[in-house]
Amino acid sequence: MASGIKTSDTVEVFSYIARDKDSGVVRGEIKALGETTVLTQLNKMGLDPISISVKKPSIFENINLNLLESVHPDAIYNFSRQLSVMLKAGVPLMDALESMLSKTISPLLNKTIEKIIEDVSAGATLSSSLAKHPKVFNTMYINIIRAGETAGVLDLVLFKLADFINHDLQLRNGIKQAIRYPAIVVGITIAVGFYAVAFILPRFSVLFTQTGITLPLPTRILLGIDQFLQDYSTFLILGSISFAVIFFRTIKTKKGSVAWHRFLIHVPVFGNIFRNMAISRFCHVLETLNRTGVPILESLTIASKSTGNNYVKDRLSNTRSDVGMGHKIASALEKYGDEIFEPQMIKMIQVGEDAASLDDMLTEIAVMVDNETQTKVRTLTATLEPIITVIMGVMILVLALSIFLPIWDMYESLANN
Repeated sequence: MASGIKTSDTVEVFSYIARDKDSGVVRGEIKALGETTVLTQLNKMGLDPISISVKKPSIFENINLNLLESVHPDAIYNFSRQLSVMLKAGVPLMDALESMLSKTISPLLNKTIEKIIEDVSAGATLSSSLAKHPKVFNTMYINIIRAGETAGVLDLVLFKLADFINHDLQLRNGIKQAIRYPAIVVGITIAVGFYAVAFILPRFSVLFTQTGITLPLPTRILLGIDQFLQDYSTFLILGSISFAVIFFRTIKTKKGSVAWHRFLIHVPVFGNIFRNMAISRFCHVLETLNRTGVPILESLTIASKSTGNNYVKDRLSNTRSDVGMGHKIASALEKYGDEIFEPQMIKMIQVGEDAASLDDMLTEIAVMVDNETQTKVRTLTATLEPIITVIMGVMILVLALSIFLPIWDMYESLANN
Protein backbone atom coordinates (compact mmCIF):
# COMPACT_ATOMS: atom_id res chain seq x y z
CA MET A 1 0.00 0.00 0.00
CA ALA A 2 1.53 3.26 -1.14
CA SER A 3 -0.12 5.74 1.19
CA GLY A 4 1.46 6.63 4.52
CA ILE A 5 -0.08 5.41 7.73
CA LYS A 6 -2.23 8.00 9.49
CA THR A 7 -3.61 8.04 12.99
CA SER A 8 -6.55 9.95 14.44
CA ASP A 9 -8.02 10.73 17.84
CA THR A 10 -11.58 10.15 16.65
CA VAL A 11 -13.31 7.13 15.19
CA GLU A 12 -13.74 7.35 11.42
CA VAL A 13 -15.19 5.10 8.73
CA PHE A 14 -12.53 3.69 6.38
CA SER A 15 -13.20 2.14 2.98
CA TYR A 16 -10.74 -0.55 1.98
CA ILE A 17 -9.83 -2.71 -1.00
CA ALA A 18 -7.95 -5.91 -0.17
CA ARG A 19 -7.00 -9.31 -1.57
CA ASP A 20 -8.56 -12.45 -0.20
CA LYS A 21 -6.77 -15.77 -0.70
CA ASP A 22 -10.01 -17.48 -1.74
CA SER A 23 -12.29 -14.90 -3.42
CA GLY A 24 -9.78 -12.45 -4.87
CA VAL A 25 -10.34 -8.70 -4.47
CA VAL A 26 -12.83 -7.64 -1.78
CA ARG A 27 -14.17 -4.25 -0.70
CA GLY A 28 -15.61 -3.15 2.62
CA GLU A 29 -15.77 -0.60 5.43
CA ILE A 30 -14.28 -0.56 8.93
CA LYS A 31 -14.71 1.88 11.81
CA ALA A 32 -11.39 2.61 13.51
CA LEU A 33 -9.24 5.30 15.12
CA GLY A 34 -6.77 5.30 12.23
CA GLU A 35 -5.18 3.37 9.40
CA THR A 36 -2.95 1.47 11.83
CA THR A 37 -6.01 -0.03 13.50
CA VAL A 38 -7.54 -0.80 10.10
CA LEU A 39 -4.38 -2.67 9.04
CA THR A 40 -4.44 -4.68 12.25
CA GLN A 41 -8.08 -5.66 11.76
CA LEU A 42 -7.53 -6.58 8.11
CA ASN A 43 -4.59 -8.79 9.04
CA LYS A 44 -6.75 -10.55 11.63
CA MET A 45 -9.34 -11.12 8.90
CA GLY A 46 -6.67 -12.67 6.65
CA LEU A 47 -6.82 -9.88 4.07
CA ASP A 48 -3.93 -8.23 2.22
CA PRO A 49 -4.78 -4.49 1.94
CA ILE A 50 -4.45 -2.75 -1.42
CA SER A 51 -5.81 0.69 -0.50
CA ILE A 52 -7.38 2.35 2.53
CA SER A 53 -9.18 5.70 2.51
CA VAL A 54 -11.40 7.67 4.85
CA LYS A 55 -15.02 7.57 3.77
CA LYS A 56 -16.60 11.02 3.57
CA PRO A 57 -20.06 11.07 5.18
CA SER A 58 -22.97 12.21 3.05
CA ILE A 59 -24.91 15.32 3.97
CA PHE A 60 -27.86 13.16 5.02
CA GLU A 61 -25.80 11.40 7.68
CA ASN A 62 -25.15 14.72 9.42
CA ILE A 63 -28.82 15.67 9.65
CA ASN A 64 -30.07 15.37 13.21
CA LEU A 65 -33.44 13.65 13.11
CA ASN A 66 -33.84 13.76 16.91
CA LEU A 67 -34.13 17.51 17.39
CA LEU A 68 -37.22 17.19 19.56
CA GLU A 69 -36.07 14.07 21.43
CA SER A 70 -34.39 14.24 24.80
CA VAL A 71 -33.20 11.88 27.50
CA HIS A 72 -34.61 12.34 30.99
CA PRO A 73 -32.07 12.53 33.84
CA ASP A 74 -33.67 9.40 35.31
CA ALA A 75 -32.46 7.44 32.27
CA ILE A 76 -28.92 8.82 32.65
CA TYR A 77 -29.00 7.87 36.33
CA ASN A 78 -30.04 4.28 35.52
CA PHE A 79 -27.42 4.06 32.78
CA SER A 80 -24.65 5.24 35.12
CA ARG A 81 -25.72 3.05 38.03
CA GLN A 82 -26.08 -0.15 35.99
CA LEU A 83 -22.81 0.42 34.13
CA SER A 84 -20.92 1.03 37.38
CA VAL A 85 -22.33 -2.14 38.97
CA MET A 86 -21.35 -4.29 35.98
CA LEU A 87 -17.85 -2.81 35.74
CA LYS A 88 -17.35 -3.34 39.47
CA ALA A 89 -18.38 -6.98 39.01
CA GLY A 90 -15.61 -7.40 36.43
CA VAL A 91 -17.78 -7.36 33.29
CA PRO A 92 -15.81 -6.03 30.26
CA LEU A 93 -16.86 -2.56 29.10
CA MET A 94 -18.11 -3.78 25.71
CA ASP A 95 -20.27 -6.50 27.27
CA ALA A 96 -21.58 -4.06 29.86
CA LEU A 97 -22.57 -1.53 27.20
CA GLU A 98 -24.25 -4.17 25.04
CA SER A 99 -26.30 -5.34 28.01
CA MET A 100 -27.63 -1.78 28.39
CA LEU A 101 -29.45 -1.95 25.05
CA SER A 102 -33.17 -2.35 25.57
CA LYS A 103 -36.44 -1.46 23.89
CA THR A 104 -37.79 -0.19 27.20
CA ILE A 105 -35.39 2.76 27.49
CA SER A 106 -35.46 6.05 25.60
CA PRO A 107 -35.07 5.52 21.82
CA LEU A 108 -32.51 8.32 21.68
CA LEU A 109 -30.47 6.79 24.52
CA ASN A 110 -30.68 3.38 22.85
CA LYS A 111 -29.32 4.80 19.58
CA THR A 112 -26.63 6.65 21.51
CA ILE A 113 -25.48 3.47 23.27
CA GLU A 114 -25.27 1.72 19.89
CA LYS A 115 -23.01 4.50 18.58
CA ILE A 116 -20.88 4.34 21.74
CA ILE A 117 -20.45 0.57 21.32
CA GLU A 118 -19.28 1.10 17.73
CA ASP A 119 -16.74 3.73 18.79
CA VAL A 120 -15.43 1.77 21.78
CA SER A 121 -15.09 -1.39 19.68
CA ALA A 122 -13.03 0.65 17.21
CA GLY A 123 -10.61 1.61 19.99
CA ALA A 124 -12.01 4.91 21.29
CA THR A 125 -12.24 5.68 25.00
CA LEU A 126 -15.60 5.84 26.72
CA SER A 127 -15.27 9.57 27.44
CA SER A 128 -14.42 10.45 23.82
CA SER A 129 -17.37 8.36 22.66
CA LEU A 130 -19.71 10.13 25.09
CA ALA A 131 -18.40 13.53 23.93
CA LYS A 132 -19.95 12.91 20.50
CA HIS A 133 -23.42 13.05 22.08
CA PRO A 134 -23.66 16.40 23.94
CA LYS A 135 -27.45 16.28 23.75
CA VAL A 136 -27.44 13.21 26.00
CA PHE A 137 -24.31 13.64 28.13
CA ASN A 138 -23.35 17.11 29.33
CA THR A 139 -19.82 18.46 29.69
CA MET A 140 -19.68 17.79 33.43
CA TYR A 141 -20.58 14.12 32.92
CA ILE A 142 -17.96 13.66 30.20
CA ASN A 143 -15.21 15.40 32.20
CA ILE A 144 -15.87 13.25 35.27
CA ILE A 145 -15.82 10.06 33.17
CA ARG A 146 -12.55 11.18 31.53
CA ALA A 147 -11.03 11.83 34.96
CA GLY A 148 -12.16 8.40 36.16
CA GLU A 149 -10.60 6.72 33.13
CA THR A 150 -7.32 8.53 33.70
CA ALA A 151 -7.25 7.55 37.38
CA GLY A 152 -8.31 3.96 36.64
CA VAL A 153 -11.43 4.15 38.82
CA LEU A 154 -14.15 4.30 36.18
CA ASP A 155 -16.54 2.02 38.08
CA LEU A 156 -16.26 4.06 41.28
CA VAL A 157 -16.64 7.37 39.45
CA LEU A 158 -19.74 6.09 37.66
CA PHE A 159 -21.24 4.99 40.97
CA LYS A 160 -20.58 8.39 42.57
CA LEU A 161 -21.82 10.14 39.44
CA ALA A 162 -25.09 8.21 39.61
CA ASP A 163 -25.52 9.28 43.24
CA PHE A 164 -24.89 12.90 42.30
CA ILE A 165 -27.40 12.79 39.41
CA ASN A 166 -30.02 11.23 41.68
CA HIS A 167 -29.43 13.80 44.41
CA ASP A 168 -29.53 16.74 41.98
CA LEU A 169 -32.69 15.35 40.39
CA GLN A 170 -34.44 15.02 43.76
CA LEU A 171 -33.50 18.59 44.68
CA ARG A 172 -34.79 19.95 41.37
CA ASN A 173 -38.01 17.94 41.62
CA GLY A 174 -38.54 19.24 45.15
CA ILE A 175 -38.19 22.83 43.98
CA LYS A 176 -40.48 22.26 40.99
CA GLN A 177 -43.09 20.61 43.17
CA ALA A 178 -42.95 23.47 45.67
CA ILE A 179 -43.49 26.21 43.08
CA ARG A 180 -45.93 24.28 40.87
CA TYR A 181 -49.08 25.30 42.76
CA PRO A 182 -48.23 29.03 42.98
CA ALA A 183 -47.26 29.04 39.30
CA ILE A 184 -50.55 27.40 38.27
CA VAL A 185 -52.61 29.81 40.38
CA VAL A 186 -50.77 32.86 39.02
CA GLY A 187 -51.14 31.60 35.45
CA ILE A 188 -54.87 30.97 35.81
CA THR A 189 -55.39 34.35 37.48
CA ILE A 190 -53.59 36.22 34.71
CA ALA A 191 -55.44 34.27 32.00
CA VAL A 192 -58.86 34.89 33.58
CA GLY A 193 -58.09 38.57 34.13
CA PHE A 194 -56.94 39.04 30.54
CA TYR A 195 -60.00 37.24 29.17
CA ALA A 196 -62.36 39.32 31.29
CA VAL A 197 -60.72 42.63 30.31
CA ALA A 198 -60.33 41.80 26.63
CA PHE A 199 -63.61 39.99 25.87
CA ILE A 200 -66.23 40.19 28.64
CA LEU A 201 -66.04 43.79 29.86
CA PRO A 202 -66.09 45.41 26.36
CA ARG A 203 -69.46 43.74 25.66
CA PHE A 204 -70.96 45.31 28.76
CA SER A 205 -69.38 48.68 27.96
CA VAL A 206 -71.64 49.05 24.89
CA LEU A 207 -74.69 48.57 27.09
CA PHE A 208 -73.36 50.98 29.72
CA THR A 209 -72.67 53.66 27.11
CA GLN A 210 -76.19 53.44 25.70
CA THR A 211 -77.75 54.05 29.11
CA GLY A 212 -75.62 57.17 29.64
CA ILE A 213 -74.71 56.34 33.25
CA THR A 214 -71.46 57.46 34.85
CA LEU A 215 -69.14 54.47 35.06
CA PRO A 216 -67.50 53.75 38.43
CA LEU A 217 -63.71 53.96 38.82
CA PRO A 218 -62.94 50.19 38.63
CA THR A 219 -64.85 49.91 35.35
CA ARG A 220 -63.12 52.95 33.84
CA ILE A 221 -59.70 51.61 34.82
CA LEU A 222 -60.30 48.21 33.24
CA LEU A 223 -61.85 49.72 30.10
CA GLY A 224 -58.83 52.01 29.85
CA ILE A 225 -56.53 49.00 30.05
CA ASP A 226 -58.56 47.26 27.35
CA GLN A 227 -58.41 50.34 25.11
CA PHE A 228 -54.65 50.62 25.66
CA LEU A 229 -54.15 46.98 24.67
CA GLN A 230 -56.21 47.49 21.52
CA ASP A 231 -54.42 50.69 20.48
CA TYR A 232 -50.87 49.53 21.18
CA SER A 233 -51.12 45.75 20.80
CA THR A 234 -48.85 45.73 17.73
CA PHE A 235 -46.17 47.77 19.47
CA LEU A 236 -46.43 45.64 22.61
CA ILE A 237 -46.05 42.39 20.66
CA LEU A 238 -43.15 43.65 18.53
CA GLY A 239 -41.49 45.21 21.57
CA SER A 240 -41.80 41.98 23.57
CA ILE A 241 -40.37 39.91 20.72
CA SER A 242 -37.50 42.37 20.19
CA PHE A 243 -36.69 42.42 23.89
CA ALA A 244 -36.74 38.61 24.06
CA VAL A 245 -34.44 38.27 21.03
CA ILE A 246 -31.96 40.85 22.35
CA PHE A 247 -32.04 39.35 25.85
CA PHE A 248 -31.42 35.75 24.78
CA ARG A 249 -28.71 36.77 22.31
CA THR A 250 -27.00 38.78 25.03
CA ILE A 251 -26.98 36.00 27.63
CA LYS A 252 -25.54 33.62 25.04
CA THR A 253 -22.37 35.72 24.93
CA LYS A 254 -19.72 35.09 27.56
CA LYS A 255 -19.96 38.51 29.22
CA GLY A 256 -23.74 38.54 29.03
CA SER A 257 -24.02 35.05 30.50
CA VAL A 258 -21.66 35.87 33.39
CA ALA A 259 -23.53 39.11 34.14
CA TRP A 260 -26.92 37.37 34.03
CA HIS A 261 -25.80 34.52 36.29
CA ARG A 262 -24.29 37.01 38.73
CA PHE A 263 -27.63 38.79 38.84
CA LEU A 264 -29.40 35.48 39.53
CA ILE A 265 -27.40 34.71 42.68
CA HIS A 266 -28.03 38.24 44.01
CA VAL A 267 -31.70 38.64 43.06
CA PRO A 268 -33.89 39.08 46.16
CA VAL A 269 -35.70 36.01 47.55
CA PHE A 270 -34.49 33.54 44.90
CA GLY A 271 -30.79 34.49 44.84
CA ASN A 272 -29.81 32.36 47.85
CA ILE A 273 -31.52 29.32 46.32
CA PHE A 274 -29.56 29.65 43.06
CA ARG A 275 -26.32 30.24 44.97
CA ASN A 276 -26.85 27.24 47.24
CA MET A 277 -27.53 24.97 44.26
CA ALA A 278 -24.22 26.04 42.68
CA ILE A 279 -22.34 25.47 45.96
CA SER A 280 -23.95 22.05 46.39
CA ARG A 281 -22.89 20.91 42.92
CA PHE A 282 -19.35 22.19 43.39
CA CYS A 283 -18.93 20.41 46.73
CA HIS A 284 -20.53 17.15 45.58
CA VAL A 285 -18.41 16.91 42.42
CA LEU A 286 -15.17 17.97 44.15
CA GLU A 287 -15.77 15.43 46.93
CA THR A 288 -16.51 12.66 44.41
CA LEU A 289 -13.40 13.30 42.31
CA ASN A 290 -11.07 13.86 45.25
CA ARG A 291 -12.28 10.73 47.03
CA THR A 292 -11.67 8.61 43.93
CA GLY A 293 -8.08 9.80 43.59
CA VAL A 294 -8.38 12.31 40.75
CA PRO A 295 -5.65 15.02 40.98
CA ILE A 296 -6.87 18.06 42.90
CA LEU A 297 -6.19 20.57 40.11
CA GLU A 298 -8.22 18.57 37.63
CA SER A 299 -10.92 18.06 40.27
CA LEU A 300 -11.17 21.82 40.87
CA THR A 301 -11.50 22.49 37.14
CA ILE A 302 -14.27 19.94 36.66
CA ALA A 303 -16.09 20.95 39.87
CA SER A 304 -16.04 24.62 38.82
CA LYS A 305 -17.61 23.76 35.46
CA SER A 306 -20.35 21.69 37.11
CA THR A 307 -21.94 24.52 39.11
CA GLY A 308 -24.47 25.41 36.40
CA ASN A 309 -23.71 29.10 36.92
CA ASN A 310 -21.19 30.80 34.63
CA TYR A 311 -20.37 33.56 37.11
CA VAL A 312 -19.65 31.03 39.86
CA LYS A 313 -17.65 28.93 37.39
CA ASP A 314 -15.65 31.99 36.31
CA ARG A 315 -14.78 32.87 39.91
CA LEU A 316 -14.02 29.37 41.17
CA SER A 317 -11.91 28.43 38.15
CA ASN A 318 -9.36 30.99 39.37
CA THR A 319 -8.69 28.85 42.44
CA ARG A 320 -6.81 26.33 40.29
CA SER A 321 -3.84 28.65 39.73
CA ASP A 322 -3.48 29.47 43.44
CA VAL A 323 -3.75 25.82 44.49
CA GLY A 324 -1.25 24.91 41.77
CA MET A 325 1.24 27.32 43.36
CA GLY A 326 0.90 25.57 46.71
CA HIS A 327 -1.87 27.56 48.39
CA LYS A 328 -4.65 25.78 50.24
CA ILE A 329 -8.11 25.46 48.74
CA ALA A 330 -9.65 27.42 51.62
CA SER A 331 -7.37 30.43 51.06
CA ALA A 332 -8.05 30.33 47.31
CA LEU A 333 -11.81 30.21 47.92
CA GLU A 334 -11.53 33.07 50.39
CA LYS A 335 -9.75 35.09 47.71
CA TYR A 336 -11.99 34.31 44.73
CA GLY A 337 -15.18 32.85 46.21
CA ASP A 338 -15.94 35.23 49.08
CA GLU A 339 -18.99 36.45 47.16
CA ILE A 340 -20.23 32.87 46.83
CA PHE A 341 -19.18 30.93 49.93
CA GLU A 342 -20.09 32.07 53.41
CA PRO A 343 -17.17 32.52 55.85
CA GLN A 344 -18.22 29.49 57.91
CA MET A 345 -18.10 27.27 54.81
CA ILE A 346 -14.56 28.40 53.99
CA LYS A 347 -13.62 27.80 57.63
CA MET A 348 -15.00 24.25 57.41
CA ILE A 349 -12.94 23.58 54.28
CA GLN A 350 -9.84 24.93 56.03
CA VAL A 351 -10.45 22.62 59.01
CA GLY A 352 -10.98 19.70 56.64
CA GLU A 353 -7.68 20.37 54.87
CA ASP A 354 -5.78 20.66 58.16
CA ALA A 355 -7.34 17.46 59.51
CA ALA A 356 -6.93 15.53 56.21
CA SER A 357 -10.71 15.10 56.00
CA LEU A 358 -11.55 17.45 53.13
CA ASP A 359 -13.97 14.98 51.53
CA ASP A 360 -16.05 14.70 54.71
CA MET A 361 -16.20 18.48 55.12
CA LEU A 362 -17.27 18.95 51.51
CA THR A 363 -20.04 16.42 52.07
CA GLU A 364 -21.16 18.25 55.22
CA ILE A 365 -21.26 21.59 53.39
CA ALA A 366 -23.23 20.08 50.52
CA VAL A 367 -25.76 18.49 52.88
CA MET A 368 -26.02 21.74 54.86
CA VAL A 369 -26.78 23.92 51.83
CA ASP A 370 -29.16 21.29 50.43
CA ASN A 371 -31.18 21.28 53.65
CA GLU A 372 -31.10 25.08 53.72
CA THR A 373 -32.33 25.22 50.11
CA GLN A 374 -35.21 22.84 50.79
CA THR A 375 -36.19 24.80 53.91
CA LYS A 376 -36.14 28.10 52.01
CA VAL A 377 -38.22 26.66 49.20
CA ARG A 378 -40.83 25.35 51.65
CA THR A 379 -40.87 28.67 53.51
CA LEU A 380 -41.16 30.60 50.27
CA THR A 381 -44.04 28.41 49.13
CA ALA A 382 -45.85 28.75 52.45
CA THR A 383 -45.44 32.54 52.23
CA LEU A 384 -46.43 32.89 48.60
CA GLU A 385 -49.61 30.82 48.78
CA PRO A 386 -51.61 33.20 51.05
CA ILE A 387 -50.21 36.25 49.23
CA ILE A 388 -51.24 34.84 45.86
CA THR A 389 -54.66 33.91 47.26
CA VAL A 390 -55.20 37.49 48.49
CA ILE A 391 -54.06 38.98 45.16
CA MET A 392 -56.32 36.60 43.27
CA GLY A 393 -59.24 37.55 45.53
CA VAL A 394 -58.61 41.27 44.98
CA MET A 395 -58.47 40.79 41.21
CA ILE A 396 -61.74 38.86 41.21
CA LEU A 397 -63.32 41.53 43.44
CA VAL A 398 -62.22 44.33 41.10
CA LEU A 399 -63.55 42.43 38.07
CA ALA A 400 -66.85 41.77 39.81
CA LEU A 401 -67.24 45.39 40.92
CA SER A 402 -66.33 46.72 37.48
CA ILE A 403 -69.18 44.69 35.97
CA PHE A 404 -71.87 44.68 38.65
CA LEU A 405 -71.58 48.28 39.91
CA PRO A 406 -72.55 49.75 36.51
CA ILE A 407 -75.36 47.21 36.22
CA TRP A 408 -76.64 48.28 39.63
CA ASP A 409 -76.42 51.96 38.63
CA MET A 410 -78.19 51.17 35.36
CA TYR A 411 -81.09 49.50 37.16
CA GLU A 412 -81.35 52.45 39.56
CA SER A 413 -81.43 54.86 36.61
CA LEU A 414 -84.15 52.87 34.88
CA ALA A 415 -86.17 52.68 38.10
CA ASN A 416 -85.96 56.45 38.62
CA ASN A 417 -87.02 57.11 35.04
